[in-house]
Amino acid sequence: MKIFNDKKGYLTSIMLILLLIPLILLVIITIEENNYNANNTIENIKSDKLDAVTKEFEDNIVLISIQSVHNITKDVLINKTPLKNSSKSIKELIQDQVNNKSEVYKSEGYIIDCEILEISSSDDPFKLKLTYNINSKLINDTRRYNKTNEVYLDLINEYCPVYDPLPVLKTNADVINDKIVYEDNLMNFITLNNNDVYNNSIESCILKKCPYEDYSSHGHSKEAIINCISNHYYHESHDGLCLLCRLEAKDTCSHMGLETFIVPTLIKDEAPVSIDHVLLNSTHNGQYSGNKIILNNTTIIYLDNGHKTKYGL
Repeated sequence: MKIFNDKKGYLTSIMLILLLIPLILLVIITIEENNYNANNTIENIKSDKLDAVTKEFEDNIVLISIQSVHNITKDVLINKTPLKNSSKSIKELIQDQVNNKSEVYKSEGYIIDCEILEISSSDDPFKLKLTYNINSKLINDTRRYNKTNEVYLDLINEYCPVYDPLPVLKTNADVINDKIVYEDNLMNFITLNNNDVYNNSIESCILKKCPYEDYSSHGHSKEAIINCISNHYYHESHDGLCLLCRLEAKDTCSHMGLETFIVPTLIKDEAPVSIDHVLLNSTHNGQYSGNKIILNNTTIIYLDNGHKTKYGL
């Protein structure tokens, strides 16, 4: 007995169609998945590229900022005119340069908006804190990169030195080959007795960090203190001025600051203390005297008890 009569092949055709439907669906799903993966790959490539370009731009912000600090400290040194608001002046200079860099990236297909929010002193006086906000996107694309970030600018840079304008701003001394040549300028600025010991003093005007981190080690050997003085190294100091306050020719500073030795040229039993923020302070009792410390046949400094202890002398 025949249950199925398939002379005209109808049943076979139906069965083939039923078998083909899952196969067709599988092909469609595979194509859609490939398209999805391809689109995802393109999106990931775009996203990775945007991240890479934004990171590159952020690296440029740091380089631009260091160059700007170099330029502005050099200009103040040359013009002998203090800044009214050093943080604002540096921020504006950096912003101008960053805007110029944004135009370069725009010509390459990237919209990058960067706002310099703040330049401020930090707990480390050899660094400035830079705060900025950055927005970036590809032209004709909705994807965006946005963040606010803080970075610290190292003020010690061999190729892009930062200058200390405070001695020139206070005394009107001249600068020759990166050396401050006081002649009688510093002597006349000091209001204490025996101020003539600083007649014709000479010092460097470039910030250089003292490598003797334990400052008391200066007194462990004459070689250390002589090396420190001859290289005109700077040291951390709660009583010293930070770079921003130095650019404004202030007498006092609420931030962690810097100090360096100014080496006298004459020997006396007592004379004004050989620390820059003491000698360059015009406030009442800002200047004070100390006792002589003979380091060698040609080098002498004057220190009070507090600075003697600090430097192990």
